[in-house]
Amino acid sequence: MPSKTSSANSAGSKGNASDHPEDIIPMVLTSATQELFGCRADEDVTAENPYKLLKKDDILEDMKTKAAVSDFSPVKQIVLDYPESELLLVFDRDFTYGQCFYLVVTPEAKERILNPPEPEPEEDFNELIIKTPEPKEWISLGSEREIDEESVRETRAKLLYKFSRARKEFGKPVSFSDRNVADAKDGNLECASYQDRRFNLKLMQRDCAVQAIPILRSNSAQTQWKYMKNNCTQYTPVELDQNDKDKTLEPQNISDFCNTVTGRVLHALQQEEIMNVFKDDWMDLGTETEDIEWSGKVSDILMLYQAFTDQKYSQDKEICCMHWHPTIHGVIAVSLTENTQQLTRSTGPLIAFYSFSDPTHAKILLECPDDILAFEFCPSDPNIIVGGCLNGQVVLWEISAYVPRLLPVPPGAKTESVKTGMLDFEDKKGSNAPMVRYSAMSGVENSHTGPITDVHWLPPTFEVNAQGMPVENKYNISVQLITCSPDGSLMFWDIRVPKQLQRQMASDKKQNDSEPQMADYSDNNPFKHLERSWKPLFKVATVNMDRSREYAPLKFSLDPYIRNNTSVSETTEDREPMPDYSQLQVPSGKELTPLEDVNTKIYVGTEDGEIVYTDWKLEKNDLDQLLNPKPLHCFRIHPCLVNTIDRSPFFKDIVLTGTSLYGSCNLAIWKEEVLDGPLFLLPTLDGLCTVACWSLTRPAFFFVGKGDGKIEVWNLLEKTGEAMHVQEHMSNGKITCIEPKIFSSKQHFLAVGDDVGVVRVFQIPPVFYTASRNERLHMSKCLEQQEARLNDLMIRRELWQNQPGLEEDKKVESKKPDSTTEEADEMKEYDDFLVLEENVLKGMGLTT
Repeated sequence: MPSKTSSANSAGSKGNASDHPEDIIPMVLTSATQELFGCRADEDVTAENPYKLLKKDDILEDMKTKAAVSDFSPVKQIVLDYPESELLLVFDRDFTYGQCFYLVVTPEAKERILNPPEPEPEEDFNELIIKTPEPKEWISLGSEREIDEESVRETRAKLLYKFSRARKEFGKPVSFSDRNVADAKDGNLECASYQDRRFNLKLMQRDCAVQAIPILRSNSAQTQWKYMKNNCTQYTPVELDQNDKDKTLEPQNISDFCNTVTGRVLHALQQEEIMNVFKDDWMDLGTETEDIEWSGKVSDILMLYQAFTDQKYSQDKEICCMHWHPTIHGVIAVSLTENTQQLTRSTGPLIAFYSFSDPTHAKILLECPDDILAFEFCPSDPNIIVGGCLNGQVVLWEISAYVPRLLPVPPGAKTESVKTGMLDFEDKKGSNAPMVRYSAMSGVENSHTGPITDVHWLPPTFEVNAQGMPVENKYNISVQLITCSPDGSLMFWDIRVPKQLQRQMASDKKQNDSEPQMADYSDNNPFKHLERSWKPLFKVATVNMDRSREYAPLKFSLDPYIRNNTSVSETTEDREPMPDYSQLQVPSGKELTPLEDVNTKIYVGTEDGEIVYTDWKLEKNDLDQLLNPKPLHCFRIHPCLVNTIDRSPFFKDIVLTGTSLYGSCNLAIWKEEVLDGPLFLLPTLDGLCTVACWSLTRPAFFFVGKGDGKIEVWNLLEKTGEAMHVQEHMSNGKITCIEPKIFSSKQHFLAVGDDVGVVRVFQIPPVFYTASRNERLHMSKCLEQQEARLNDLMIRRELWQNQPGLEEDKKVESKKPDSTTEEADEMKEYDDFLVLEENVLKGMGLTT
């Protein structure tokens, strides 16, 4: 019997059942197993007839077919040792032992349950002698005196209040109306919070980071450069009188003037064809940030280059996500969602594409079933876009048919504008952007139960199977993506055709070839196979260390390559042409080779301010069951929800995180595989930190967007306690997202989106994008120093905690009350009470 007992305990551990008899085992049976053995709940077995005899051979055949996946695999040894040919399965409708079924594992228990013994006759309780306990004599030990001292008695007379109403008011009809909240007389009274002086915590220990920096001294010489100012002057133009005009317009004077300037004009035109005479050659003399212009000035201001808005679609909308187009110059896509302050919905949620050629009108619009909080272009094909909805569904678009509208108009090309009158300068129809319907959408039953807050494509160098193991990607294109939601899960999705659906589509194609077909745009949809059948490849729950609860992820970041592996990117000439996604089929797991050099660990930021470092590969327990992986480490650094997780483009193992809360220590910089804490804790002195991102050209620079419309520029090699540059009034509202972009060696842009639907593109000055000499090497050394400082801090903290007698001293010191302060506070509260009592008595007329 020892083997049966251990098996029973392992099987019973699936539920939250209490102790159960040793001769039964609670079981969890799936719907497929119930239908196979004819024991469907509330159909084949009910509360009135809960018994079902299962043949031993059928159970052994099921375990042989399904192996470890079988529901009877935990009781395999018990079934083999059972002496009889049939086992009893009982339907436990009330979940007495924690599960819906339990299996009887001994013949004696089976006989006892099927043939219960007859109940014994009830005893005659009248014959029983009821003995009344006799009380003992009470002996006083002085407790009545203590009770009398602690009892509360009324010492003053009760106050009598009388409420009356005029008789004419009885039966009077009542008229209800809306109350004006703005009126102080009619409005609600606010109970504002206040600080309780009686509750005070004494800070015994403070953790603070100290960084040694060289002493800097600023010197200046000659004339100081003043800040640039915008000035304007209003003037009146000088006009010629009528005689001078007539004299100037004489034919002879005009002819003489033309003959005089013709040579110089022709010479200027020839020079313009030969070279650009307006080019500033002084800008090409220096390439470092230390080199300045010939005038001695260095501009460090983000200059406004372009602003995108559409009064029809983006007015009073909030921009939740924003991405530059990967291949088309000057095109940016933004997600427009309803602002929470707007009570009425003007237009539905959209993804709008803007272009530098027409900043006031959207080029194309992507139709969304719900607000899109995150979207991303496919790395292999930028015409494919995936987005995550507020209701938890995943949406896919294919915009290859609308790419010509995004391309810039070549100079000299004729536009299709139609002029119908002197006041019509453009075609009104041309300003209407086409609405692109989504190509596929996941079902509600197969999607997240919460809003999708982040989505990322897997790189084309690998793919994952149903267990999360990285395998080779034969197509060498991105076909899988990851989504996260505060419902506590990460979902992996595949956009290829499953095997069973491939066979069904082949049979339907043969049947439809014999029938005439009508031309339909939906036939050109390469993702038609995903409609109403798109399911996640597998799901990973972000559980905590003891699996008692799940985290609520908002953002995540992954670096799929290990530190000592560098991937070789293919050139455009070597890359194969893009295949048709409707012809791609999910390969069998046996055909793919597992990859060992892929890093499957990710950083996850939660809505509680936690930074979780976990693995997405599912773990196996002793019974070969797949379980959600435990996090490698969890840090509670941020006080509120995490809104930014961004990897450095220069150091793939460096991650920047941020949170949106007023206060300090809202930004942190982490290094992967360093599980002792963040390398940097950066304070934000004022304002709400809403978003942050790394610079694409300078390893030590990153940009921070604030809730009051400011942009902060940080340089970790210069200052770690405050921003190097703060520029105000960048937006009229709260900055919700920022996105840098490199257009050329002399053009670096920073796109800024806000909560009022406006996208502003600022030109980054050279001092912010031109790296200094060996800046990457200096930043690498700075990160190494911070890592060494963190290791030394952990060692010293461990030594400090292990000092003998330290904890006792801390406890004694914390228990010492501050008698002087407490007595003063109590006396002040008592005086306030006496004044309040006197005022109440005077108001009631009980005293003078």
